[in-house]
Amino acid sequence: MNLRQTITMALGLALVTLAAIVPTLHAQQSIEAQSESPIPVIAGYFSFQSTFRSGTQTLSPEFDPTLLVPIGRKLLIESEFDMSSDLTHSNGQWGSAVVDHGVEYLQLNYIAHPNLTLTFGRFLTPFGIYRERLHPLWIRNLAGEPIIFAINDNSSNGAMARGTARLTSGMNITYATYFSASTKNNQLSADRRAGTRASLFFPNKGLEVGVSFSRVLSDSRYNMLGADLTWNLRKLPLDFRAEVIQTTLLGRGYWAEAAYRLDKLGRNRFFRSSQLALRSEQYRVPKINQTLIDELPDRNTSRATLGWTYSLYNGVRFNTSYGRNFARGDNHNIWTVGLTYRFAAF
Repeated sequence: MNLRQTITMALGLALVTLAAIVPTLHAQQSIEAQSESPIPVIAGYFSFQSTFRSGTQTLSPEFDPTLLVPIGRKLLIESEFDMSSDLTHSNGQWGSAVVDHGVEYLQLNYIAHPNLTLTFGRFLTPFGIYRERLHPLWIRNLAGEPIIFAINDNSSNGAMARGTARLTSGMNITYATYFSASTKNNQLSADRRAGTRASLFFPNKGLEVGVSFSRVLSDSRYNMLGADLTWNLRKLPLDFRAEVIQTTLLGRGYWAEAAYRLDKLGRNRFFRSSQLALRSEQYRVPKINQTLIDELPDRNTSRATLGWTYSLYNGVRFNTSYGRNFARGDNHNIWTVGLTYRFAAF
């Protein structure tokens, strides 16, 4: 597939999505303006995680501030900066401490309509659900990322159109379509790519089902297909999430995760502040060994992880987990313990 065909396909997907919601956009009323004046917000988190594997300990401090600057009623500037380090102790010695830092996103949002937002700049690539919704440590149910997260751990530099619209009384559609330019800057690196994500959301059932497509147009060109599921049960304090990614060049895999809040077991603070999470995941290597992403395993790998999160006070969370990695010649335990502090200033 050449560049012209790829761009044509991406634009076609965007037009189909927009054509589907235009009647709904005109049928809905505009959102009433809020009486309060918008003000800038600074938020983010500090985190310190320790990971223990066979013969290896890794200390991972991280600082992740986020800035929101509204301009009138239609414009919003969003920015997130990430700074982290992995300090590893192995064979009786500590490795070098290297600080990684970069801009996660720096974008200008224009609210063209209550159902349509146009975004320009650097933004989190809207593929699947983990990168956009779950990757910050103060949101995750488990401190460790899924194996296949490395396939889409990126940001895009370009333009994006996204929004949501009501199709029926019990079903909404969400959509996002984008194009990214290639950028080689260390702080703002991005691949040249085009893609889209759409989902159906059933608010009465707390259920969302989404599909994603991305075409990478860098030196190595390949397609990415994805599907995701989010289900917040109404009768039980249980949340379920799952994601599947398929690529010919990077391999394929899935993760499925359930989180159960313990507040139904008792009214004391321990139960009200506790949550258990269980994740199952698999990754299958491509037919030809890939060399683009070092974080992906070099062999078929399965993993199961059980974790506990306890919310203390004023945005402080304690987390711990135990996981077991299953791979030919690489079976080992993974223990994680950490503390996260979320802050916000107005």
